[in-house]
Amino acid sequence: MIKRLSLTKILRMTLLLFVLLLLYIFPNSNEYIETKQVNASSYYHDIYLIDKKGYVSKTNISVSSIEKEKLAKDLILSLTVNSKNKNKIPEGFASTIPKKTNVQKIRIDNESITISFSSDIKNSKSKSKMIESIVYTLTSINNIKKVYLMIDNKEDPFFEKEYTRSIGINKQYDITSMHNLLPVTIYYVSKENDLKYYIPVTKIINSKDDKIKVIIDELSSKSSYESNLMSYLNYETKLINYTIEENDLNLYFDNSILSSSGENKLLEEVIYSISYSIMDSIEVSNIHFFVNGEEI
Repeated sequence: MIKRLSLTKILRMTLLLFVLLLLYIFPNSNEYIETKQVNASSYYHDIYLIDKKGYVSKTNISVSSIEKEKLAKDLILSLTVNSKNKNKIPEGFASTIPKKTNVQKIRIDNESITISFSSDIKNSKSKSKMIESIVYTLTSINNIKKVYLMIDNKEDPFFEKEYTRSIGINKQYDITSMHNLLPVTIYYVSKENDLKYYIPVTKIINSKDDKIKVIIDELSSKSSYESNLMSYLNYETKLINYTIEENDLNLYFDNSILSSSGENKLLEEVIYSISYSIMDSIEVSNIHFFVNGEEI
C-alpha cells in the first residue's frame, strides 16, 4: 500500500515537472495570441476613387480604426490628393479632393455626418466627381445616410445644403420624355491589373417597372457587353419572381443565372453586382438567391 502511494506521488511529481518545463519553453501562449491579434488589427473599408477611365469607382483601402469619426477622417484624408495616406491608394486610381485641403471639423449625429473643409477644396477640377466620391464614401460608413459639407465652419454656396446617394454617381441619361423618369444605380465590374472593382452608374431612364426588375434587365442586357462596362450576368437571365420578408429579399431565377462552366454555383461577380445595385436602391439587409426553387 505504501509502495503504491509512493509510486503515485512520484508519477504526480514527474507530471508536474513536465508541465513546468513546457511552460518554461512555451511561456504564456495566450498572451502571444492576444498580442498577435492586436498587432493584426487593421481593417479594410470601401472608398470611391477615380479609375483610369474617369469613373468614380468602388474599391477599398486599409484603415486604422472603425470608430466612425476616426474612420471618416481616415477616408477623407485618403480622398485628398498627395496626403499622407497617398500610399494607401491602389495603383490605377486617383484621389478627388484638391491637395492641401484640410479638414477643420467632423461631427456625426445619428444618421448624418458634417464635415468642414478649408477653402482649398474650391480648387477642384471636377466638382461633381469630387462630391460623388465624398458622398458615396461617407455613406458607406455604417448607418450614415446624410452628408453636410461646409467651408471654414459655415455653409457655403459651393455646396448644396444636404447630400444623400440620391444625387447619383457617374450619371447617364437614356430618356425620350420627361415622363416616368426612373433613376437606378447599376454596379458593373472592372479590372485594374489583378484587382477587380466595381463601377456604379446611375442611369436615368423612362420606365414604369420597379427597380429590382430594371436592375436585372440592365445587368443582363446585351448593351452592357458592347460598352466598356462589364457585367458577368448572362444576357438570357430572367428574374422569375422576388419576395421581401421584413429586411430579407429573396430573388428567384432559372438556371440561366448559373456560371457557364456547368457547375451549380453563382459567380462572385454576379452576386456582388446584383447585391450592390439593389442595396443602393431599396432598404434591405440580406439578399438570398434561389435557382429553380433552391437557395444557392
